Amino acid sequence: MSLEKVEDAFLREGITTEITCAKAHEISEKYAIPITMVGNYCNVHNIKVQACMLGCFSGKKHHSPKE
Repeated sequence: MSLEKVEDAFLREGITTEITCAKAHEISEKYAIPITMVGNYCNVHNIKVQACMLGCFSGKKHHSPKE
């Protein structure tokens, strides 16, 4: 599978600068693209992930349980 398939999916969905985590998963399922490839495409093309379901991209500093 190539990043061209991801690029095509993003173009079809109108994604250019940001995407929600839920939309990334939706694209992954709809176009049969591994979610890791969707994430890699976002990283390479500086597409910001918003509303992360795990809170990974909230911009807030998280502390480990030992802190």
